[in-house]
Amino acid sequence: MLVTALVTGTARGQQSFILSLLKHKGYVNVTTGYSIPTLSPFGKNSEKIMGQGQSAQASVGYRLGRHLGIVTTYAHVTNTIRKDALVASATTTGLDINTWEAKASNCSIQTLMVGPMLTFTFGRFLLDAQLTGGYSMATSPYTELYTEYSRLPLSMITPSQKTEAIAAGAGLTTHYKLNRWLAAHASAQYVTADLEYDNLTKQVTIGRQHTTEVLPASQPLGLLNLGGGLSFLF
Repeated sequence: MLVTALVTGTARGQQSFILSLLKHKGYVNVTTGYSIPTLSPFGKNSEKIMGQGQSAQASVGYRLGRHLGIVTTYAHVTNTIRKDALVASATTTGLDINTWEAKASNCSIQTLMVGPMLTFTFGRFLLDAQLTGGYSMATSPYTELYTEYSRLPLSMITPSQKTEAIAAGAGLTTHYKLNRWLAAHASAQYVTADLEYDNLTKQVTIGRQHTTEVLPASQPLGLLNLGGGLSFLF
C-alpha cells in the first residue's frame, strides 16, 4: 500500500508538473450559470422588477503575446419577473394590493462582445481578466395586472417589445487544467447596457374605458452572470 501510494503521488506530481509547463495560446469556453440583476452606470431602473435567471455563454480567447490577448463572447440570458414587485409598482390608489392578479413572461438579453484580455499562469491554473464591448438585443416582458375597481374589471397590460443597444462588460475566468486539452473553469461576468424602447406603453382598461400611459423609454440594465463549465485548450 505504501509503494502504491508513493507511485500514485509521484505520477500525479509529474502530471501536474507537465501540465504546468504546457503553454496554450487559446481556449473555447462553454459556460452555464445564474444571472443576477445589479446596478448599471447608466442609471437606476425605478421599478426593479427583474428577478434572478439563467445564463449560457460561449467564448473564444486567444493570447497574442505573453499576457495580452483578445476574447469574443456570446451570451444568452433569461430572467424572471418578480410578480410581487410588479404588483407593488401599480400606482392606482384606493385598491388593496392583495386583490391584484399578476402575469408576466420572462425577459431575455443576448450579447455579442469583443475586447482585450490579460492571461496569467499559476501552475495548472490560468486566470483571465477581460474588458469587452459590443452589441445587445433585449426582449422586454409581457406583463398583465388584473383586479376589480368599483365592481368594474381593471387591467394594466404592458406588451413585450424588442430593442438593441451598445453593451459593455468585464469579467474574470479561472481555468484548471484537467489534461493537455481540457480544463474546468469558473467565471464571473458583468454586463450593462442602456436599453431604449420606442413607444413603451402601459394599457389601462377600466370597464369599457381605455387609456394608455407612456413608460420611460430608458431602461438601464446591469447583470452579473456567475457560472462554470469546460474549456477546450489549444
